[in-house]
Amino acid sequence: MDFSNTNNFVGENAMDVDNASNTEQRRETEQNNDGYDIVVVSSLGLHVEGPIPFINPEIPAEQHAIVQIESNDVESNNGAARVSPAVSVASSRAPSPTDLQDEISHDAVDSEAKGDSKKRSLSEDEDDGTLCPICLDNWTNTGDHRICSLKCGHLFGYKCVTRWLNSQPKKSCPTCKKKVNRSDLRYIYAKKLIAVDATEVEKLKSELNKVLEEKNKILIDMSKSACREQMLLQEIMNLKQQINLLSNSVPDQRLQSGSVNNPSSNVVRLYMDKSLELCRQSGCRVFDTKQSQDMIMASMRTPNALFPGYGIRKINISQYKTLSFMHLHQLQIRDMAFHPFHNWILTASMDKSFKVVDTVSNNVTYTTMQQMPLWSCCWDATNQYHLYVGTQSGSVAKYDVRTVNEPVATLAVAGDMSPVVSVASIPSQPGSDLQNGGIVSCKLNSLWVFENCAGDYVQHPLTRLEGPFVSMKYQDNTRQLLVSSRPNNRISYSRHTLCTLEKINDSVTCNVSHGFQGGGMQKLLSKSCFVTDRQDYVAAHQECTKSVHLWSINTGQRVASVPAHDAVLDLKGLQTPSGNFLLSLTEKKMEFFKFL
Repeated sequence: MDFSNTNNFVGENAMDVDNASNTEQRRETEQNNDGYDIVVVSSLGLHVEGPIPFINPEIPAEQHAIVQIESNDVESNNGAARVSPAVSVASSRAPSPTDLQDEISHDAVDSEAKGDSKKRSLSEDEDDGTLCPICLDNWTNTGDHRICSLKCGHLFGYKCVTRWLNSQPKKSCPTCKKKVNRSDLRYIYAKKLIAVDATEVEKLKSELNKVLEEKNKILIDMSKSACREQMLLQEIMNLKQQINLLSNSVPDQRLQSGSVNNPSSNVVRLYMDKSLELCRQSGCRVFDTKQSQDMIMASMRTPNALFPGYGIRKINISQYKTLSFMHLHQLQIRDMAFHPFHNWILTASMDKSFKVVDTVSNNVTYTTMQQMPLWSCCWDATNQYHLYVGTQSGSVAKYDVRTVNEPVATLAVAGDMSPVVSVASIPSQPGSDLQNGGIVSCKLNSLWVFENCAGDYVQHPLTRLEGPFVSMKYQDNTRQLLVSSRPNNRISYSRHTLCTLEKINDSVTCNVSHGFQGGGMQKLLSKSCFVTDRQDYVAAHQECTKSVHLWSINTGQRVASVPAHDAVLDLKGLQTPSGNFLLSLTEKKMEFFKFL
Protein backbone atom coordinates (compact mmCIF):
# COMPACT_ATOMS: atom_id res chain seq x y z
CA MET A 1 0.00 0.00 0.00
CA ASP A 2 1.25 3.51 -0.82
CA PHE A 3 1.46 5.98 2.10
CA SER A 4 3.25 8.74 0.28
CA ASN A 5 0.29 11.17 0.38
CA THR A 6 -0.61 10.64 4.01
CA ASN A 7 1.06 13.74 5.35
CA ASN A 8 -0.57 16.03 2.83
CA PHE A 9 -4.02 14.61 3.47
CA VAL A 10 -3.86 15.04 7.22
CA GLY A 11 -2.47 18.55 6.99
CA GLU A 12 -5.25 19.80 4.70
CA ASN A 13 -8.00 18.43 6.95
CA ALA A 14 -6.40 19.91 10.04
CA MET A 15 -6.29 23.38 8.48
CA ASP A 16 -9.98 23.12 7.61
CA VAL A 17 -10.90 22.36 11.15
CA ASP A 18 -8.86 25.28 12.48
CA ASN A 19 -10.55 27.67 10.10
CA ALA A 20 -14.01 26.43 11.03
CA SER A 21 -13.51 26.91 14.78
CA ASN A 22 -12.56 30.63 14.38
CA THR A 23 -10.26 30.25 17.36
CA GLU A 24 -6.79 31.64 17.55
CA GLN A 25 -4.45 29.14 18.98
CA ARG A 26 -0.82 29.25 19.66
CA ARG A 27 1.01 26.70 17.66
CA GLU A 28 3.87 24.96 19.30
CA THR A 29 5.91 22.29 17.73
CA GLU A 30 7.91 20.09 20.01
CA GLN A 31 10.52 18.00 18.35
CA ASN A 32 11.20 14.76 20.20
CA ASN A 33 14.35 12.75 20.16
CA ASP A 34 13.16 10.40 17.47
CA GLY A 35 12.54 13.12 14.91
CA TYR A 36 8.75 13.10 14.64
CA ASP A 37 5.99 15.40 15.86
CA ILE A 38 2.86 14.58 17.95
CA VAL A 39 -0.68 14.44 16.63
CA VAL A 40 -3.28 15.78 19.12
CA VAL A 41 -6.93 14.78 18.92
CA SER A 42 -9.57 16.50 21.09
CA SER A 43 -13.28 17.22 21.04
CA LEU A 44 -12.56 20.52 19.30
CA GLY A 45 -11.00 18.85 16.33
CA LEU A 46 -7.81 17.29 15.01
CA HIS A 47 -4.67 19.37 15.41
CA VAL A 48 -1.45 18.57 13.66
CA GLU A 49 1.54 19.88 15.55
CA GLY A 50 4.02 18.70 12.91
CA PRO A 51 4.62 16.27 10.14
CA ILE A 52 3.58 12.66 10.75
CA PRO A 53 6.57 10.38 10.53
CA PHE A 54 6.69 7.76 7.87
CA ILE A 55 4.89 4.57 8.88
CA ASN A 56 6.70 1.45 7.83
CA PRO A 57 4.24 -1.05 6.38
CA GLU A 58 6.44 -3.95 7.42
CA ILE A 59 5.97 -3.08 11.18
CA PRO A 60 2.88 -4.73 12.63
CA ALA A 61 -0.07 -2.48 13.31
CA GLU A 62 -0.05 -3.33 17.04
CA GLN A 63 3.24 -1.45 17.48
CA HIS A 64 2.08 1.71 15.75
CA ALA A 65 1.21 4.78 17.79
CA ILE A 66 -2.43 4.74 18.97
CA VAL A 67 -4.14 8.03 19.50
CA GLN A 68 -7.13 8.15 21.90
CA ILE A 69 -9.35 10.88 23.21
CA GLU A 70 -8.99 10.84 27.02
CA SER A 71 -10.87 13.94 28.24
CA ASN A 72 -12.27 17.30 27.30
CA ASP A 73 -10.41 19.31 29.93
CA VAL A 74 -9.61 22.86 29.09
CA GLU A 75 -6.99 24.75 31.04
CA SER A 76 -5.69 28.26 30.94
CA ASN A 77 -2.16 28.84 29.75
CA ASN A 78 -0.70 32.40 29.76
CA GLY A 79 -4.19 33.90 29.55
CA ALA A 80 -5.11 32.10 26.29
CA ALA A 81 -7.68 29.32 26.05
CA ARG A 82 -6.10 26.12 24.84
CA VAL A 83 -7.25 22.55 24.44
CA SER A 84 -5.44 20.27 26.90
CA PRO A 85 -5.84 16.78 25.55
CA ALA A 86 -4.78 13.65 27.33
CA VAL A 87 -3.02 11.37 24.87
CA SER A 88 -1.83 7.88 25.60
CA VAL A 89 0.68 6.44 23.17
CA ALA A 90 1.50 2.75 23.10
CA SER A 91 4.72 1.91 21.38
CA SER A 92 7.33 -0.78 21.52
CA ARG A 93 10.17 1.70 21.87
CA ALA A 94 12.10 2.22 25.15
CA PRO A 95 11.13 5.27 27.29
CA SER A 96 13.13 8.34 26.71
CA PRO A 97 14.58 10.63 29.44
CA THR A 98 11.83 13.12 28.69
CA ASP A 99 9.19 10.47 29.38
CA LEU A 100 10.82 9.58 32.71
CA GLN A 101 10.91 13.25 33.74
CA ASP A 102 7.21 13.63 32.87
CA GLU A 103 6.36 10.53 34.97
CA ILE A 104 8.27 11.87 38.00
CA SER A 105 6.46 15.21 37.78
CA HIS A 106 3.13 13.35 37.57
CA ASP A 107 3.92 11.35 40.75
CA ALA A 108 4.83 14.58 42.56
CA VAL A 109 1.47 16.07 41.62
CA ASP A 110 -0.34 12.96 42.94
CA SER A 111 1.51 13.07 46.29
CA GLU A 112 0.72 16.78 46.65
CA ALA A 113 -2.97 16.04 46.03
CA LYS A 114 -2.95 13.36 48.75
CA GLY A 115 -1.32 15.80 51.18
CA ASP A 116 -4.04 18.34 50.45
CA SER A 117 -6.74 15.72 51.23
CA LYS A 118 -5.08 14.90 54.58
CA LYS A 119 -4.96 18.60 55.45
CA ARG A 120 -8.64 18.90 54.60
CA SER A 121 -9.48 15.94 56.94
CA LEU A 122 -7.43 17.50 59.77
CA SER A 123 -9.15 20.82 59.28
CA GLU A 124 -12.52 19.05 59.42
CA ASP A 125 -11.52 17.46 62.77
CA GLU A 126 -10.50 20.86 64.07
CA ASP A 127 -13.86 22.26 62.97
CA ASP A 128 -15.67 19.59 65.03
CA GLY A 129 -17.27 21.42 67.92
CA THR A 130 -17.46 24.74 66.08
CA LEU A 131 -20.15 23.92 63.49
CA CYS A 132 -23.88 23.63 63.92
CA PRO A 133 -24.85 20.01 63.00
CA ILE A 134 -28.05 21.25 61.34
CA CYS A 135 -26.80 23.97 58.98
CA LEU A 136 -23.07 23.05 59.10
CA ASP A 137 -22.25 26.71 59.66
CA ASN A 138 -20.21 28.23 62.46
CA TRP A 139 -22.25 29.14 65.49
CA THR A 140 -21.67 32.35 67.39
CA ASN A 141 -21.72 33.49 71.01
CA THR A 142 -24.22 36.25 70.24
CA GLY A 143 -27.09 36.80 67.83
CA ASP A 144 -29.79 34.47 66.62
CA HIS A 145 -27.32 31.70 65.79
CA ARG A 146 -25.66 31.61 69.22
CA ILE A 147 -24.69 28.24 70.65
CA CYS A 148 -27.25 26.47 72.84
CA SER A 149 -27.93 22.94 74.11
CA LEU A 150 -30.83 20.63 74.85
CA LYS A 151 -31.25 18.59 78.04
CA CYS A 152 -29.64 15.57 76.31
CA GLY A 153 -26.41 17.58 75.96
CA HIS A 154 -26.21 18.05 72.17
CA LEU A 155 -25.23 21.50 70.85
CA PHE A 156 -26.88 23.50 68.04
CA GLY A 157 -27.33 27.02 66.72
CA TYR A 158 -30.33 28.63 68.41
CA LYS A 159 -32.00 29.66 65.15
CA CYS A 160 -31.58 26.21 63.59
CA VAL A 161 -32.80 24.17 66.53
CA THR A 162 -35.75 26.51 67.07
CA ARG A 163 -36.78 26.10 63.44
CA TRP A 164 -36.35 22.33 63.82
CA LEU A 165 -38.55 22.15 66.92
CA ASN A 166 -41.24 24.30 65.34
CA SER A 167 -41.37 22.03 62.31
CA GLN A 168 -41.69 18.80 64.31
CA PRO A 169 -45.09 17.70 65.69
CA LYS A 170 -43.31 15.48 68.23
CA LYS A 171 -40.43 17.54 69.49
CA SER A 172 -37.17 15.58 69.64
CA CYS A 173 -33.43 16.15 69.49
CA PRO A 174 -32.11 16.24 65.91
CA THR A 175 -29.16 14.08 66.92
CA CYS A 176 -30.38 11.44 69.41
CA LYS A 177 -34.16 11.76 68.85
CA LYS A 178 -34.90 12.00 72.58
CA LYS A 179 -38.07 13.82 73.57
CA VAL A 180 -37.42 17.48 74.39
CA ASN A 181 -39.33 20.68 75.00
CA ARG A 182 -38.83 24.25 73.93
CA SER A 183 -38.10 25.13 77.55
CA ASP A 184 -35.12 22.75 77.55
CA LEU A 185 -33.02 25.15 75.47
CA ARG A 186 -30.06 26.56 77.39
CA TYR A 187 -27.53 29.10 76.11
CA ILE A 188 -23.87 28.08 76.28
CA TYR A 189 -21.59 31.01 77.13
CA ALA A 190 -18.43 29.94 75.30
CA LYS A 191 -16.70 30.97 72.12
CA LYS A 192 -15.39 27.51 71.35
CA LEU A 193 -15.99 24.12 72.98
CA ILE A 194 -13.11 21.68 73.31
CA ALA A 195 -13.66 18.43 75.27
CA VAL A 196 -10.48 17.35 77.05
CA ASP A 197 -10.09 13.62 77.70
CA ALA A 198 -9.74 13.45 81.50
CA THR A 199 -10.14 9.68 81.89
CA GLU A 200 -6.56 9.11 82.99
CA VAL A 201 -6.69 12.12 85.32
CA GLU A 202 -9.84 10.86 87.03
CA LYS A 203 -8.35 7.39 87.32
CA LEU A 204 -5.23 8.80 88.94
CA LYS A 205 -7.36 10.91 91.30
CA SER A 206 -9.35 7.86 92.43
CA GLU A 207 -6.16 5.88 92.98
CA LEU A 208 -4.72 8.81 94.93
CA ASN A 209 -7.83 8.97 97.13
CA LYS A 210 -7.57 5.25 97.85
CA VAL A 211 -3.93 5.61 98.80
CA LEU A 212 -4.75 8.55 101.09
CA GLU A 213 -7.56 6.56 102.76
CA GLU A 214 -5.21 3.63 103.36
CA LYS A 215 -2.62 6.02 104.74
CA ASN A 216 -5.16 7.54 107.15
CA LYS A 217 -6.24 4.09 108.32
CA ILE A 218 -2.64 3.12 108.92
CA LEU A 219 -2.03 6.32 110.89
CA ILE A 220 -5.12 5.67 113.03
CA ASP A 221 -4.02 2.10 113.68
CA MET A 222 -0.56 3.32 114.59
CA SER A 223 -1.97 5.85 117.06
CA LYS A 224 -4.20 3.19 118.63
CA SER A 225 -1.28 0.80 118.89
CA ALA A 226 0.85 3.51 120.49
CA CYS A 227 -1.87 4.25 123.08
CA ARG A 228 -2.28 0.56 123.81
CA GLU A 229 1.47 0.19 124.16
CA GLN A 230 1.55 3.02 126.69
CA MET A 231 -1.28 1.44 128.68
CA LEU A 232 0.43 -1.94 128.69
CA LEU A 233 3.74 -0.40 129.76
CA GLN A 234 1.98 1.42 132.59
CA GLU A 235 0.27 -1.79 133.64
CA ILE A 236 3.59 -3.64 133.58
CA MET A 237 5.17 -1.00 135.80
CA ASN A 238 2.28 -1.23 138.26
CA LEU A 239 2.53 -5.00 138.37
CA LYS A 240 6.26 -4.82 138.98
CA GLN A 241 5.72 -2.45 141.87
CA GLN A 242 3.10 -4.75 143.38
CA ILE A 243 5.41 -7.73 142.99
CA ASN A 244 8.17 -5.87 144.81
CA LEU A 245 5.81 -4.83 147.60
CA LEU A 246 4.44 -8.32 148.03
CA SER A 247 7.88 -9.94 147.95
CA ASN A 248 9.13 -7.56 150.63
CA SER A 249 6.09 -7.62 152.94
CA VAL A 250 4.54 -11.09 152.63
CA PRO A 251 6.75 -14.13 153.47
CA ASP A 252 6.35 -17.31 151.53
CA GLN A 253 4.15 -19.47 153.75
CA ARG A 254 4.85 -22.57 151.77
CA LEU A 255 8.56 -22.35 152.50
CA GLN A 256 7.95 -21.61 156.18
CA SER A 257 5.75 -24.67 156.63
CA GLY A 258 8.31 -26.80 154.82
CA SER A 259 5.73 -28.20 152.42
CA VAL A 260 5.77 -27.71 148.69
CA ASN A 261 2.48 -28.04 146.87
CA ASN A 262 2.38 -29.65 143.47
CA PRO A 263 1.17 -27.00 140.99
CA SER A 264 -0.23 -29.58 138.64
CA SER A 265 -2.64 -30.82 141.32
CA ASN A 266 -4.41 -27.40 141.42
CA VAL A 267 -4.81 -27.02 137.65
CA VAL A 268 -8.42 -27.10 136.41
CA ARG A 269 -9.12 -27.89 132.77
CA LEU A 270 -12.15 -26.83 130.77
CA TYR A 271 -13.08 -27.08 127.12
CA MET A 272 -15.80 -25.51 125.03
CA ASP A 273 -18.56 -28.08 124.69
CA LYS A 274 -21.12 -25.96 122.79
CA SER A 275 -21.68 -22.48 121.42
CA LEU A 276 -25.25 -21.31 120.73
CA GLU A 277 -26.10 -18.24 118.69
CA LEU A 278 -29.08 -16.54 120.34
CA CYS A 279 -29.53 -13.48 118.12
CA ARG A 280 -27.84 -12.02 115.08
CA GLN A 281 -28.08 -8.49 116.40
CA SER A 282 -26.40 -7.43 119.61
CA GLY A 283 -28.91 -7.39 122.46
CA CYS A 284 -28.21 -10.13 125.01
CA ARG A 285 -27.43 -8.99 128.56
CA VAL A 286 -28.25 -11.43 131.41
CA PHE A 287 -29.43 -15.02 131.93
CA ASP A 288 -30.39 -17.46 134.68
CA THR A 289 -30.51 -21.25 135.00
CA LYS A 290 -32.82 -23.75 136.69
CA GLN A 291 -31.66 -27.36 136.66
CA SER A 292 -34.96 -28.77 137.92
CA GLN A 293 -36.68 -27.55 134.72
CA ASP A 294 -33.67 -28.29 132.47
CA MET A 295 -33.99 -24.70 131.31
CA ILE A 296 -31.99 -21.52 130.73
CA MET A 297 -33.60 -18.13 130.22
CA ALA A 298 -31.55 -15.45 128.41
CA SER A 299 -32.51 -11.86 127.62
CA MET A 300 -32.15 -10.70 124.02
CA ARG A 301 -33.45 -8.30 121.41
CA THR A 302 -36.60 -9.35 119.61
CA PRO A 303 -35.77 -11.18 116.33
CA ASN A 304 -38.79 -9.67 114.52
CA ALA A 305 -38.22 -6.13 113.29
CA LEU A 306 -41.98 -5.50 113.13
CA PHE A 307 -42.21 -5.77 116.94
CA PRO A 308 -39.19 -3.93 118.38
CA GLY A 309 -38.22 -4.47 121.97
CA TYR A 310 -36.67 -7.10 124.23
CA GLY A 311 -37.69 -10.44 125.64
CA ILE A 312 -36.37 -13.77 126.90
CA ARG A 313 -35.38 -16.92 125.02
CA LYS A 314 -35.84 -20.43 126.38
CA ILE A 315 -32.89 -22.82 126.05
CA ASN A 316 -32.98 -26.56 126.72
CA ILE A 317 -29.88 -27.53 128.71
CA SER A 318 -29.61 -31.24 127.93
CA GLN A 319 -30.17 -30.82 124.18
CA TYR A 320 -28.37 -27.47 123.73
CA LYS A 321 -31.43 -26.27 121.83
CA THR A 322 -33.09 -22.85 121.67
CA LEU A 323 -36.84 -22.88 122.18
CA SER A 324 -39.58 -20.24 122.18
CA PHE A 325 -39.13 -16.48 122.52
CA MET A 326 -41.32 -14.23 124.69
CA HIS A 327 -41.58 -10.50 124.00
CA LEU A 328 -41.79 -8.63 127.34
CA HIS A 329 -40.24 -5.13 127.43
CA GLN A 330 -39.63 -2.15 125.18
CA LEU A 331 -36.13 -1.46 126.52
CA GLN A 332 -33.22 -3.65 127.55
CA ILE A 333 -33.62 -6.21 130.34
CA ARG A 334 -30.96 -5.56 133.01
CA ASP A 335 -31.56 -8.49 135.38
CA MET A 336 -33.62 -11.66 135.81
CA ALA A 337 -34.05 -14.39 138.43
CA PHE A 338 -35.82 -17.75 138.62
CA HIS A 339 -38.16 -18.36 141.56
CA PRO A 340 -36.69 -21.05 143.84
CA PHE A 341 -40.02 -22.97 144.09
CA HIS A 342 -42.53 -21.85 141.44
CA ASN A 343 -42.22 -21.88 137.64
CA TRP A 344 -41.77 -18.13 137.63
CA ILE A 345 -39.08 -15.86 136.35
CA LEU A 346 -38.68 -12.21 137.37
CA THR A 347 -37.38 -9.61 134.86
CA ALA A 348 -36.35 -5.98 135.49
CA SER A 349 -36.04 -3.60 132.54
CA MET A 350 -34.92 -0.10 131.68
CA ASP A 351 -38.49 0.68 130.59
CA LYS A 352 -39.35 1.16 134.34
CA SER A 353 -41.28 -2.08 134.66
CA PHE A 354 -40.75 -5.54 136.17
CA LYS A 355 -42.71 -8.64 135.19
CA VAL A 356 -43.29 -12.12 136.61
CA VAL A 357 -43.68 -14.67 133.79
CA ASP A 358 -44.94 -18.24 134.00
CA THR A 359 -42.26 -20.33 132.24
CA VAL A 360 -44.71 -23.15 131.42
CA SER A 361 -47.57 -21.18 129.85
CA ASN A 362 -45.39 -18.22 128.71
CA ASN A 363 -47.91 -15.78 130.21
CA VAL A 364 -47.19 -12.66 132.25
CA THR A 365 -48.54 -13.28 135.75
CA TYR A 366 -47.67 -10.01 137.51
CA THR A 367 -46.39 -6.67 136.29
CA THR A 368 -46.02 -3.13 137.57
CA MET A 369 -44.41 0.18 136.62
CA GLN A 370 -41.88 2.24 138.56
CA GLN A 371 -40.95 5.90 138.31
CA MET A 372 -37.32 5.13 137.45
CA PRO A 373 -35.58 2.54 135.23
CA LEU A 374 -34.81 -0.76 136.96
CA TRP A 375 -31.28 -2.18 137.13
CA SER A 376 -31.51 -5.32 139.28
CA CYS A 377 -33.94 -7.77 140.91
CA CYS A 378 -34.12 -10.89 143.12
CA TRP A 379 -36.56 -13.07 145.02
CA ASP A 380 -36.79 -13.06 148.81
CA ALA A 381 -34.95 -16.06 150.26
CA THR A 382 -37.44 -16.42 153.16
CA ASN A 383 -40.89 -15.38 151.86
CA GLN A 384 -41.75 -16.94 148.49
CA TYR A 385 -44.17 -14.12 147.57
CA HIS A 386 -41.78 -11.23 148.12
CA LEU A 387 -39.39 -9.77 145.55
CA TYR A 388 -36.93 -6.87 145.36
CA VAL A 389 -36.08 -4.51 142.50
CA GLY A 390 -33.17 -2.05 142.45
CA THR A 391 -33.79 1.29 140.74
CA GLN A 392 -31.59 3.76 138.94
CA SER A 393 -32.14 6.35 141.69
CA GLY A 394 -30.42 4.15 144.33
CA SER A 395 -33.45 2.72 146.18
CA VAL A 396 -34.59 -0.90 146.57
CA ALA A 397 -38.35 -1.52 146.41
CA LYS A 398 -39.89 -4.57 148.09
CA TYR A 399 -43.10 -5.99 146.53
CA ASP A 400 -45.61 -8.70 147.32
CA VAL A 401 -46.77 -10.44 144.10
CA ARG A 402 -50.25 -10.79 145.56
CA THR A 403 -50.56 -6.97 145.75
CA VAL A 404 -48.15 -5.41 143.28
CA ASN A 405 -49.85 -2.02 143.09
CA GLU A 406 -47.80 -0.54 145.93
CA PRO A 407 -44.40 -1.55 147.34
CA VAL A 408 -44.32 -3.15 150.77
CA ALA A 409 -41.16 -1.23 151.72
CA THR A 410 -38.61 1.07 150.13
CA LEU A 411 -34.96 0.82 151.17
CA ALA A 412 -32.94 3.93 150.35
CA VAL A 413 -29.80 5.67 151.58
CA ALA A 414 -29.89 9.43 151.95
CA GLY A 415 -27.30 11.23 149.86
CA ASP A 416 -26.45 8.27 147.60
CA MET A 417 -28.42 8.28 144.33
CA SER A 418 -26.17 5.90 142.38
CA PRO A 419 -27.91 2.98 140.60
CA VAL A 420 -28.33 -0.37 142.32
CA VAL A 421 -26.29 -2.69 140.07
CA SER A 422 -27.05 -5.84 142.13
CA VAL A 423 -29.38 -6.85 144.94
CA ALA A 424 -29.36 -10.11 146.95
CA SER A 425 -31.53 -11.57 149.71
CA ILE A 426 -29.98 -13.10 152.85
CA PRO A 427 -32.14 -15.91 154.28
CA SER A 428 -33.10 -15.94 157.94
CA GLN A 429 -31.02 -18.48 159.90
CA PRO A 430 -31.43 -18.78 163.65
CA GLY A 431 -28.11 -18.65 165.46
CA SER A 432 -26.34 -16.72 162.71
CA ASP A 433 -25.21 -13.13 162.83
CA LEU A 434 -28.19 -12.09 160.68
CA GLN A 435 -30.74 -14.51 162.09
CA ASN A 436 -33.73 -12.60 160.64
CA GLY A 437 -32.12 -12.21 157.25
CA GLY A 438 -31.74 -9.04 155.26
CA ILE A 439 -30.92 -7.42 151.93
CA VAL A 440 -27.53 -6.61 150.35
CA SER A 441 -27.71 -3.56 148.06
CA CYS A 442 -24.69 -3.09 145.80
CA LYS A 443 -24.73 0.38 144.31
CA LEU A 444 -22.37 1.82 141.78
CA ASN A 445 -20.45 3.77 144.45
CA SER A 446 -21.27 2.06 147.77
CA LEU A 447 -22.25 -1.26 149.36
CA TRP A 448 -24.99 -1.59 151.99
CA VAL A 449 -26.62 -4.28 154.15
CA PHE A 450 -30.23 -3.80 155.30
CA GLU A 451 -30.79 -6.00 158.34
CA ASN A 452 -34.33 -7.22 158.96
CA CYS A 453 -35.33 -6.38 162.53
CA ALA A 454 -38.94 -7.43 163.18
CA GLY A 455 -40.20 -5.94 159.91
CA ASP A 456 -38.01 -2.86 160.04
CA TYR A 457 -34.72 -2.55 158.20
CA VAL A 458 -31.51 -1.19 159.69
CA GLN A 459 -28.86 -0.10 157.19
CA HIS A 460 -25.15 -0.90 157.61
CA PRO A 461 -22.43 0.37 155.22
CA LEU A 462 -19.66 -2.00 154.20
CA THR A 463 -16.82 0.49 154.11
CA ARG A 464 -13.93 -1.97 153.94
CA LEU A 465 -14.59 -2.53 150.24
CA GLU A 466 -13.76 0.16 147.68
CA GLY A 467 -15.72 0.90 144.52
CA PRO A 468 -16.81 1.61 141.91
CA PHE A 469 -18.70 -1.70 142.00
CA VAL A 470 -19.86 -3.64 138.94
CA SER A 471 -21.57 -6.74 140.40
CA MET A 472 -22.34 -8.67 143.59
CA LYS A 473 -23.33 -12.30 144.31
CA TYR A 474 -24.37 -13.98 147.58
CA GLN A 475 -24.01 -17.77 148.04
CA ASP A 476 -26.48 -19.15 150.58
CA ASN A 477 -24.78 -22.44 151.45
CA THR A 478 -21.38 -20.86 152.19
CA ARG A 479 -22.69 -17.46 153.34
CA GLN A 480 -20.05 -15.78 151.22
CA LEU A 481 -20.31 -12.51 149.36
CA LEU A 482 -18.52 -11.95 146.04
CA VAL A 483 -18.06 -8.28 145.09
CA SER A 484 -16.39 -7.10 141.86
CA SER A 485 -14.89 -3.60 141.59
CA ARG A 486 -13.44 -1.42 138.88
CA PRO A 487 -10.03 0.30 139.04
CA ASN A 488 -10.08 3.63 140.85
CA ASN A 489 -7.68 6.51 141.50
CA ARG A 490 -5.85 4.59 144.20
CA ILE A 491 -5.92 1.06 142.78
CA SER A 492 -5.12 0.64 139.10
CA TYR A 493 -6.60 -2.84 138.61
CA SER A 494 -9.98 -4.50 138.97
CA ARG A 495 -10.70 -6.60 142.05
CA HIS A 496 -12.94 -9.55 142.94
CA THR A 497 -13.29 -9.73 146.71
CA LEU A 498 -14.61 -12.76 148.59
CA CYS A 499 -15.86 -12.00 152.10
CA THR A 500 -18.29 -13.04 154.85
CA LEU A 501 -20.70 -10.86 156.84
CA GLU A 502 -20.21 -10.50 160.56
CA LYS A 503 -22.13 -8.59 163.19
CA ILE A 504 -19.98 -6.97 165.88
CA ASN A 505 -21.54 -4.66 168.49
CA ASP A 506 -24.79 -4.16 166.56
CA SER A 507 -22.79 -3.29 163.42
CA VAL A 508 -22.51 -5.48 160.34
CA THR A 509 -19.10 -5.61 158.69
CA CYS A 510 -17.40 -7.78 156.10
CA ASN A 511 -14.48 -10.10 156.75
CA VAL A 512 -12.34 -10.43 153.60
CA SER A 513 -11.30 -14.00 152.81
CA HIS A 514 -9.58 -13.56 149.44
CA GLY A 515 -8.89 -10.75 147.04
CA PHE A 516 -8.48 -11.81 143.40
CA GLN A 517 -6.67 -9.34 141.18
CA GLY A 518 -8.08 -8.68 137.73
CA GLY A 519 -6.85 -6.67 134.76
CA GLY A 520 -6.18 -2.99 134.45
CA MET A 521 -9.31 -2.30 132.40
CA GLN A 522 -12.99 -2.81 133.30
CA LYS A 523 -15.36 -0.84 131.05
CA LEU A 524 -18.37 -3.18 131.10
CA LEU A 525 -20.61 -4.09 134.02
CA SER A 526 -19.67 -7.73 133.64
CA LYS A 527 -21.04 -10.08 136.30
CA SER A 528 -18.81 -12.52 138.21
CA CYS A 529 -20.11 -15.77 139.73
CA PHE A 530 -19.50 -18.84 141.90
CA VAL A 531 -18.68 -22.10 140.12
CA THR A 532 -18.63 -25.58 141.67
CA ASP A 533 -16.83 -28.68 140.37
CA ARG A 534 -14.57 -30.72 142.64
CA GLN A 535 -14.35 -27.59 144.78
CA ASP A 536 -15.69 -24.04 144.74
CA TYR A 537 -14.27 -21.42 142.38
CA VAL A 538 -14.78 -17.79 141.47
CA ALA A 539 -15.06 -16.87 137.77
CA ALA A 540 -14.72 -13.38 136.29
CA HIS A 541 -14.14 -11.89 132.86
CA GLN A 542 -10.87 -10.02 132.17
CA GLU A 543 -11.27 -7.43 129.40
CA CYS A 544 -7.56 -6.69 128.94
CA THR A 545 -6.65 -10.35 128.26
CA LYS A 546 -9.98 -11.33 126.59
CA SER A 547 -10.38 -14.37 128.81
CA VAL A 548 -12.31 -15.72 131.79
CA HIS A 549 -10.20 -16.54 134.86
CA LEU A 550 -11.03 -19.05 137.58
CA TRP A 551 -9.67 -18.76 141.13
CA SER A 552 -9.83 -21.38 143.85
CA ILE A 553 -11.75 -20.31 146.96
CA ASN A 554 -9.69 -22.70 149.09
CA THR A 555 -6.21 -21.51 148.02
CA GLY A 556 -6.94 -18.12 146.50
CA GLN A 557 -4.84 -19.00 143.44
CA ARG A 558 -5.80 -18.82 139.80
CA VAL A 559 -6.37 -22.35 138.52
CA ALA A 560 -7.77 -21.95 135.00
CA SER A 561 -8.35 -19.55 132.14
CA VAL A 562 -10.59 -19.93 129.10
CA PRO A 563 -10.52 -17.65 126.03
CA ALA A 564 -13.29 -15.13 125.43
CA HIS A 565 -13.03 -13.55 121.99
CA ASP A 566 -16.16 -11.44 122.60
CA ALA A 567 -16.94 -9.37 125.68
CA VAL A 568 -18.60 -11.52 128.35
CA LEU A 569 -21.53 -9.83 130.11
CA ASP A 570 -22.78 -12.57 132.46
CA LEU A 571 -21.40 -15.80 133.96
CA LYS A 572 -23.09 -18.70 135.76
CA GLY A 573 -22.08 -22.10 137.13
CA LEU A 574 -24.24 -25.11 136.24
CA GLN A 575 -24.27 -28.64 137.68
CA THR A 576 -25.97 -31.36 135.60
CA PRO A 577 -25.97 -35.18 135.63
CA SER A 578 -23.76 -35.13 132.53
CA GLY A 579 -21.14 -32.85 134.13
CA ASN A 580 -20.38 -29.44 135.54
CA PHE A 581 -20.29 -26.35 133.33
CA LEU A 582 -19.26 -22.72 133.25
CA LEU A 583 -21.71 -20.71 131.11
CA SER A 584 -20.82 -17.36 129.56
CA LEU A 585 -23.11 -14.93 127.72
CA THR A 586 -21.97 -12.38 125.14
CA GLU A 587 -24.09 -9.92 123.17
CA LYS A 588 -24.93 -12.57 120.55
CA LYS A 589 -24.24 -16.08 121.82
CA MET A 590 -23.92 -18.39 124.83
CA GLU A 591 -20.93 -20.69 125.35
CA PHE A 592 -20.79 -23.87 127.44
CA PHE A 593 -17.40 -24.70 129.00
CA LYS A 594 -17.30 -28.18 130.53
CA PHE A 595 -14.98 -29.29 133.33
CA LEU A 596 -12.78 -32.30 132.61
